[in-house]
Amino acid sequence: MKPSCNYHNVWAECYDLNLVPDPAAAAVVIGGGHVECGSPSRIERAGFKYHVIEFVTGGEGELIVEGGKHPLYPGTLFSYGPGVVHEIRTTPPHSLTKHYVMFSGAELLDQLKATNLMAEPLHALYPVRLCTVFESLLEAGRSDRPYRSELCVLLLKQLLLCIGDSTILPRVSRSPAWQTYLRVKKHIEQNFLGLSGLDRVAKGCHIDKSYLCHLFKRYSNETPLQMLTRLKMRRAADLMLTDPSLTFKRVATEVGYPDYCYFSRVFKRVFGISPEAYIATFR
Repeated sequence: MKPSCNYHNVWAECYDLNLVPDPAAAAVVIGGGHVECGSPSRIERAGFKYHVIEFVTGGEGELIVEGGKHPLYPGTLFSYGPGVVHEIRTTPPHSLTKHYVMFSGAELLDQLKATNLMAEPLHALYPVRLCTVFESLLEAGRSDRPYRSELCVLLLKQLLLCIGDSTILPRVSRSPAWQTYLRVKKHIEQNFLGLSGLDRVAKGCHIDKSYLCHLFKRYSNETPLQMLTRLKMRRAADLMLTDPSLTFKRVATEVGYPDYCYFSRVFKRVFGISPEAYIATFR
């Protein structure tokens, strides 16, 4: 395949840190940036000299990589590198806005492999979080700071950890079950103080309790009860720290635990220490 490109109305804000990296270096950020490609635009390559991660923040497009076709839309992450045949193009009449970062080094490559992003594109569960890291990379990379290269390496490692921690397959992100899970999760986050158990959660979301548990088993690292308890205990801890006039019993009642002894046991299970020890630690 002969490398080719066709851009129209391209806007870019980029940074270049090290275009001739040491082949023996474990972690090097080559450069990166923020690009908006108008419609139509297309880039076609038989591979790229360095490893690249791209993050779509706006518009629509299509990625053709190793013969497979993948839709591109806000929240999509994808990667390519040496020897990876790929084509990126917009979907008329839409433009395509994206962040990207180029890098090399065995340490960063191992982190990239651990995210599964090299196998296929992923979708960000928290796009704002990733966008913030990409913007920090752009800001640091374009600065005149003496340690900007080192700072960008640390930011890229943070980005790779975030990708590994909070991404799913794009086809999953568009499934009805996933959308139901998000709706339930949001309901718990917004109403946890008034929810006393799973029956109330299921009723408030108009789903069966067994299906509620199934959704969390499929998509979460915690059960719905664990999430509810965690949020209640976090609120209790915040109340104890911000309002010293509240007694421990009052705090327990505020988060839905009229029995203080039971509240204390649950608090210790979540934080590892009792409410009294928690306050003593911070005061």
